[in-house]
Amino acid sequence: MTVEEIVKAVGGTLLAGNPETMIDNICIDSREAGKGSLFVPIIGEKVDAHKFIAQVFDQGASGVFMSHGDVTDKDKVHILVKDTVKALGMLGAYYRRKFTMPIVGITGSVGKTSTKEMISAALETGFCTMKTAGNQNSQIGVPLTLFRMEKNQEMAVIEMGISEFGEMDNLVHFVEPDVAVVTNIGEAHIAQFGKKEHTMEEKLKIGMHFTEKNRMFLNGDDPMLREAAKTMKCPVTLFGTDPSCDYYAENIHIKDGKNCFTLVCPDGKEEITIQQLGTHNVLNGLVAVAVAGYFGIKPSDAAKGLEKYEGLPMRQQINHLANGIKVIDDTYNASPASVKSGIDVLVQLDNPGRKIAVLGDILELGEISWQCHYDTGMAISDRPIQMVVTVGQEMKALAKAIIDSGAGIAVCSFDSNSEAIGWLLENITAGDAIFVKGSRGMHEEEVVKALREKYAIKQE
Repeated sequence: MTVEEIVKAVGGTLLAGNPETMIDNICIDSREAGKGSLFVPIIGEKVDAHKFIAQVFDQGASGVFMSHGDVTDKDKVHILVKDTVKALGMLGAYYRRKFTMPIVGITGSVGKTSTKEMISAALETGFCTMKTAGNQNSQIGVPLTLFRMEKNQEMAVIEMGISEFGEMDNLVHFVEPDVAVVTNIGEAHIAQFGKKEHTMEEKLKIGMHFTEKNRMFLNGDDPMLREAAKTMKCPVTLFGTDPSCDYYAENIHIKDGKNCFTLVCPDGKEEITIQQLGTHNVLNGLVAVAVAGYFGIKPSDAAKGLEKYEGLPMRQQINHLANGIKVIDDTYNASPASVKSGIDVLVQLDNPGRKIAVLGDILELGEISWQCHYDTGMAISDRPIQMVVTVGQEMKALAKAIIDSGAGIAVCSFDSNSEAIGWLLENITAGDAIFVKGSRGMHEEEVVKALREKYAIKQE
């Protein structure tokens, strides 16, 4: 886009620079700024990135947004805007409208990124597909994703995450999805939304402008979404393990370390194999085939794409270490629902030793944090695992629940990762399987790193 076009799109003011300058890259990281780049400085809690404006120009950047400050180089493009984040969103929305490709929007409390990856894997068997990189699903990440749209692409799969009221309104304005997927409704960001009903209302806004020409894909195993499906103004496809769903799974089993199930859908039946364990991943596979089918891809073709999908780092990645020890790295983030589904994956592992869960605090649960941790402990107390190791103050509630349950699961609680690591390295034995999970702020990947280093398989 030209600078003139960008200025008009965001309602900004060109303070300096040539309006005919071409911009071919938008970035918020000063280290990525170079020739042809427009740098968007974000004002964070600790750092105001406006201080990097002179630096990005030294690196060759063509222009910047700015909400305050002075022109640092009269030959470079300086665009004054009221709010750089809002301007970024406005520009993303403007750029998106240059394209007519169908867009699949994905939201939900848990599993958005994995679902996005599986849907993309299925769609890529028939279309050139663009997808959200990593988990760039926020008010900042979604516009950056939209800037990656190109004319040769035929489809886009965009993750849309929210943590506060009103954010979905903005994302829908940016993305204008043609179809939408809602994975589930859980306790994630409950401190902001207050209760799950409010969470669902905000998530379902992803289809606020949907008509008969659009379609919503809802998790039929989620009671709240199943009920909400009855009131939707657009066609709805339910996916789940219940036979009443439009796409459902039966005969779920593990074979050769992989998740296998029979898909039953309006087109008939199809045997599906995915590399990711857990019922939640079966649901991801179901909706991937359902969305692909909506766009004309046969279940048999979509299944081939799913079988090749290997998963994402820090999301239930299984590490096979020395002495038959297995470590499930699920440290990217945590919620009560994802802890439960992760424990189910641990239970499914075929290992001769103990099954041990290492769990760090689940953050952002507000006033109901203690109760959520306690309820999660009660929920996993009936699983056939031998030990739970907790890290952090909030997880003490989960530890208490397991003890109160009388399930006989051994419990060890620590205040820090270093303490937990020290105990684990002294007590893990051959054949043990260890599941590691916690909220991003708990840095439970430190535990995984220590176990990998201690029990690394030596190369001959």
